[in-house]
Amino acid sequence: MMRPFRDAMQAVALTLLLCRLAAAEIVLVDGGKARATIVIAQRPGEQAKQAAQILRDHIERISGARLEIKSEKGPVSGARILVGCSQAVRELGIDVPSGFTHQMNEEGFVIRTVGKDLVLAGNEDWHYRGTVFAVYDLLEQLGCRWFFPGAYGQVLPKRDRIVVGQVDRRERPSFRFRNLWYSGWMPADQEDQQNLRTWYDRNKMTALSISLPGDGSITRLAPAKRYFKSHPQIFALDKNGKRVENMLCLAEPETVRIAVSTIKETFRKDPDAISFGFAPPDGFPMCHCERCQADIPGFTGKGYGDPSLSDSWFRFANKVAEEVYKAFPNRWLFTNGYANRVRLPESIERFSPNLGIQSAMIAACTLHRIGDSKCWQRTLYKQLLDRWTEKLNCVFIYDYDPGNSLVNLPFPMLHNLKHDVPYFKARGVWGFWTEGQNAWMVTHLNYYVRAKLMWNAQADVDELVRDYCQRFYGKAADAVERYVWTLEEVIDQTTVHETWGRLMPWRVVLPPVMKKLDACMQEAGRLAERPESQLHVRVLQLVHDHMKAYLAMEQAVARGEFAKGVEWADRMLAIRDRVGKIGPGLLPHTSKWARRSKTSLEWHKTVYQGLADRAGGRKGKMVLLLPRRWAFKTDPKDIGVIYRWYLPETSEGWDTIDTTLYCQAQGHHDEHGWVTWGKIWYRTGFDVPADVKGKRLWLTIGGVYNRGVWIWVNGVLQRFKVARHWRLGHHDVRTPIDIDVTERIRPGQVNHVAVLVSTPSSGRNPRSGIHRRSFLWTPK
Repeated sequence: MMRPFRDAMQAVALTLLLCRLAAAEIVLVDGGKARATIVIAQRPGEQAKQAAQILRDHIERISGARLEIKSEKGPVSGARILVGCSQAVRELGIDVPSGFTHQMNEEGFVIRTVGKDLVLAGNEDWHYRGTVFAVYDLLEQLGCRWFFPGAYGQVLPKRDRIVVGQVDRRERPSFRFRNLWYSGWMPADQEDQQNLRTWYDRNKMTALSISLPGDGSITRLAPAKRYFKSHPQIFALDKNGKRVENMLCLAEPETVRIAVSTIKETFRKDPDAISFGFAPPDGFPMCHCERCQADIPGFTGKGYGDPSLSDSWFRFANKVAEEVYKAFPNRWLFTNGYANRVRLPESIERFSPNLGIQSAMIAACTLHRIGDSKCWQRTLYKQLLDRWTEKLNCVFIYDYDPGNSLVNLPFPMLHNLKHDVPYFKARGVWGFWTEGQNAWMVTHLNYYVRAKLMWNAQADVDELVRDYCQRFYGKAADAVERYVWTLEEVIDQTTVHETWGRLMPWRVVLPPVMKKLDACMQEAGRLAERPESQLHVRVLQLVHDHMKAYLAMEQAVARGEFAKGVEWADRMLAIRDRVGKIGPGLLPHTSKWARRSKTSLEWHKTVYQGLADRAGGRKGKMVLLLPRRWAFKTDPKDIGVIYRWYLPETSEGWDTIDTTLYCQAQGHHDEHGWVTWGKIWYRTGFDVPADVKGKRLWLTIGGVYNRGVWIWVNGVLQRFKVARHWRLGHHDVRTPIDIDVTERIRPGQVNHVAVLVSTPSSGRNPRSGIHRRSFLWTPK
């Protein structure tokens, strides 16, 4: 008897609840008609006006309805959207984030409903973009997305009714510095830069508008025009004993005095300046005077400088910071831990509280997670970063994305970001200054996920990827999602290691998953229905085809088919042209100035064309390809020359190895990635046709990673020219070696070649040995 009554009461309660929920909703648009007004302060700041305009424009694009923007003093009918801090917001009792100190941690915004009012306001002081962030955050809740800059990366929903339910959110970022910048390796014009700045706002990033320690900014401490003639002793000596203008003598007391004076003068002239950044020039700079050289402890190896300048540099920086702190305790001095200054100094117990460091990850593998046990580079960097964050009040990260060569292959990094960014947050890192490229289908989701994690270090990366796939690819979402995570997993699990600017052995990493990736793309192409989804899948397919062409190019060169390698390079360049017609920053050509870099696709093509010219083109004709697999033996005791291992009948215990890949990519490392180093030997035999007798003959060794290389032909050490690396005394490791062997080759007989390679200990470039096909040829 009681059940009908109970059911009736539940129905009444449900009706009351629905009524309350309906009353709580704020209707912005209904039936394509505006039902709310955007309200700003009577005297709004520029950011509030900009934010109001952004909101109005996007609501109109979503629904077709154009909301009015009015001052808070005017009459308003319907709901109010209060954009920016105003008297109306204060009357509602809402505390909007505001203010600025040298700690730079006041950023934030509020999104809150009060009755029929919706408040979107944030900190607009200093360079903070709180109100703009609040507006874009609301638009995200309505379904807007900006995965990439420009129209291509934008997703806007279509709806004729827009309502906002009850909300009370107050947000602050996980990191103060949330920045990436285009380094210029890939072209980026003014439109690209503006699109990037707009993308910053849409994803709560920040352009670091403070003085930072760019390469060579040490010259700001003592401008040469002012001091070079009057105070020559403060400038560094080069190896030849000549004073240079771009580096200072760190052991000279007057250098500290002048640096302190310069910084104080800067802060006095500009009371708004919050920091002063200074750092040596790029590379491995140091002063070669006796005092500076005696001040260097001599630590070497591991890619952290050879020798490390950390003690000298940070002792100098700390002295300067201590003196500046006495007059300006609320300003920062920023320098960098980069190149030969990555290590911590061992001779400084305490740092000045106003000294901050930009810790550069150039010497650490870019493929693996911080602390990954199979990657000693990332494990050691964790030790360094832990110490930096213990010692200094302000540490921020300088990293590289993409962190490999300029061939524009996809560079999956989500597996790292998912793990590392929360770790950085836990260590108290202030943020990031990421060296990026205008190549958004190379980095793919990296920058978008970076932005989300930098605002909220606990953001769900899997959900972000899922959301992207569903909104950008429609019914093809599942296939694209499998594609994304397949690439991520194969990079995460690889045992090869890669640092910025090095050639990645993609033909070791990718082939095991290519069939799966092909299947994902075929399924995506079949399922994509809407025109925009079809376009997005087509771009991803072109990027995939570009990757496959690279593998085909490298495989052709490994077979000695150099002309075919050039053809595949041309195919890659043609694919870039096709993608460029859709969006210039998706899969671009290398900038003209960077094409000579020995990692660019254009450089690959030039080298392979040179080999093709020798092997059957305008320079010469192939006599024979040397075997792909040679005998291989390590020489840790450096006794091979004494025992004449270059002769075919000497010694035992030889293995065989593929000479188209450096030896570490073939498993010559331990479970932590520590590699084979010291002296290693290669040797092979080959039949030379009798009909080449009397012809001039050249031997080309395709390329050798080395700190020194020696080549014997039929038991005699050969003389040859080796292209020099940019670092004095280092051989270029990527260009072919050509040797005139006319006097050594024995036509009609078996001939022998032996190569001895000296390799460095495990460091930034953990690779050694022959890595490209060798052949005998006769010049035209």
